[in-house]
Amino acid sequence: MSRKLSQQELLQKVSAQIREAVLEAAVYLDRASRSREGMQVEVKADNTLVMNLDLESQRIIMSHLRGSFPIVAEEDPASHDRITTTDTYFLIDPLDGTTSCKRFLGQRGGQVGYGPLVGFVHEGELAVAAFYSIPHRQLFTAVKEQGTFVASFGEDWSIVEPLRKLVAPSCGDLKQAGMLFFISPYGEAPVVEFLRRHHAVENIYRFGGFASDCARLAQGYEQIQLQFAVKPWDFSAVLLAAEAGCEVFGDPLGRRIRLKDWRLDSNNPTVTLPAGTSDAFFGLLDRMKQG
Repeated sequence: MSRKLSQQELLQKVSAQIREAVLEAAVYLDRASRSREGMQVEVKADNTLVMNLDLESQRIIMSHLRGSFPIVAEEDPASHDRITTTDTYFLIDPLDGTTSCKRFLGQRGGQVGYGPLVGFVHEGELAVAAFYSIPHRQLFTAVKEQGTFVASFGEDWSIVEPLRKLVAPSCGDLKQAGMLFFISPYGEAPVVEFLRRHHAVENIYRFGGFASDCARLAQGYEQIQLQFAVKPWDFSAVLLAAEAGCEVFGDPLGRRIRLKDWRLDSNNPTVTLPAGTSDAFFGLLDRMKQG
């Protein structure tokens, strides 16, 4: 009779499984990025893009994960109801930042990041996430209560920089913070405009996908991320920032629920902040709401 795995052992096993899946999908996407031949782009019903690259990447990832836990995959609409009916499952975004990929396919380095993202929800709580940034050739992995780590790869897929743990630098004053954002119909624009008008942060800009934003926060390139239209398969990336020391809140204009208490839904309004700055940031939001 086999011994039941402890939670820590389970998460380590799952994180290894996820990394393997993400890396194989990244190899495919990297090779595809060297040539635009055969690239097909369609517009989905929600006006977001899907490419044949997304679909093949999802097939690769699912081949690694199928059979262990239920799967919620972006390009498999029939799986989406598992978000609210299942407590333990994988989350697959086969190509986070599809629009950025379409525009910057084949370019190396720089600020724009895109690539495969996979998460794992365990007993209702986000527990593992892995993201490979194609332009930066970096694999980011976060495990609940164990930290966020990054490994860098060369052109031959050998590791060129040893695995290192990320700790987001402190930012005691929001006026020194850079903020990343995404404008959706759910209310980011008034917040961004209020902060800009009151010079509340140092700079406000946007590039790449949500996972790229979270990886950048984990590395300390920027300090704040604001997005009120985060899909479940994107949301797993917040663990990269959280395990590096950032604070994540759901429903920031309302209940301001911390990540450990947040229950994933079809849409997840989110703000990610430097540790110790939430009171100052939410004070600004209260001023905005009071007019």
